[in-house]
Amino acid sequence: LMTDSDEEEQARGITIFTSVVLLSYEYKGKTYLFEINDTPGHISFTGEVSRALRGSDGSIILVDALEGVMTQTETNIRLSVGEEMTKPVLFINKVDRLISELKLPPNKVFEKVDTIISQVNALIKKIAPKELAKDWQVSFAKNSVAIGSAKDGWAFTLDILKEAGHKDPSVVFEKYAADDKQWLRDNLHLEEALLRMVIEHLPNPAEAQKYKIPKIWPGDLESKVGQSLLNCDPNGPLLGMITKVFIDPKSKRPTLIGRIFSGTIKASQDIELIGQKKTVPVKRLGVMEITDILDCEEIPAGNLFAVFGFICPSGLSLIHI
Repeated sequence: LMTDSDEEEQARGITIFTSVVLLSYEYKGKTYLFEINDTPGHISFTGEVSRALRGSDGSIILVDALEGVMTQTETNIRLSVGEEMTKPVLFINKVDRLISELKLPPNKVFEKVDTIISQVNALIKKIAPKELAKDWQVSFAKNSVAIGSAKDGWAFTLDILKEAGHKDPSVVFEKYAADDKQWLRDNLHLEEALLRMVIEHLPNPAEAQKYKIPKIWPGDLESKVGQSLLNCDPNGPLLGMITKVFIDPKSKRPTLIGRIFSGTIKASQDIELIGQKKTVPVKRLGVMEITDILDCEEIPAGNLFAVFGFICPSGLSLIHI
C-alpha cells in the first residue's frame, strides 16, 4: 500500500502508476537487496507494465482467488514470460473471500487453488521459450506458489506452513472461524512468503541477462557491447534504457527511471539518447524509494536508476558517449 502514493490510487484502492522501491531483507544469515517494480495490472496500463518488466529479472504474478485466471492475466503472463523474459512465481491473493464470502469448505478452496495453478502453468508452457518452459513452471510443492490475503496481511508457501508447525492449511479455516485474523498476520507473514519465493526461485541480474538480452537486444552478441550485456558487466560500455517518466511530487521536475544493462552510469556525466541523436547531462542520479530519490554517485549494471536533468520518452535507450 505504501507504493500507492498517488491520491487517486489511495482513493480507489488500486495501483495506477508503476512505483519503484528499494528493499533490504535478511534471510538465513544473508542480506538481499531487492529493487521492486510495483506495476498496475489493468489493461489500460499494459505499456507501463511492459516497460517495467523489461527492466526486471523476475516477476510475481498475482491472481485473484475468487475471479481466477482472466484475460488480462494471460496478457500479463505473455508480457512477463514471453516478451520480456522474466521468470515468474505466483501469488494467489484474496483467499479470504473464498472462506468468508463464499463459505467454501477446505476441499473446494483447494480445488480452486489447484485449478488456478494448472491454468497459469498451461499459459507459461504455451508462452515461454521451450528451453525455459519446464523450469519456469510454478508449484506449491516446490514453494514457487504462495497463497494468502494481502488485505488481511497473511500468506504462506508450503515450507512456511510446515515451519509454523502445520501439516496442512486447515489452520487458516480455523482462525477465520474464530475471527482471529491477527494470528494469521502474526504467524504467516505476507512479506516473508513473497520475498522468500523471490530469493529461492528468481534470478539475479547476471543470471537473467544471459537469456534476456538475446530476446530484447538485436545487436551482435559476439561484439564487445554484446558480451558486456550478456555478462551484466559493470566495467563495460554503458547501455541502458528509460522505463518510466514521472513528475516528482516534491520538486515538480520530470524524473526518469531506468535500468542499466551494461557499464556504470555516473553523476554529472553526459549520455547520448539513442534515436534522438542528442547528448544530455546527468544532473542528479540516484535510486527510487517510492517518491524519494536516494542520491548515488554511480550505479552499475543490473540495477535500476533514477535521474533528472533531461526529458525523453520512456522506452528510449541510452549510451555513454
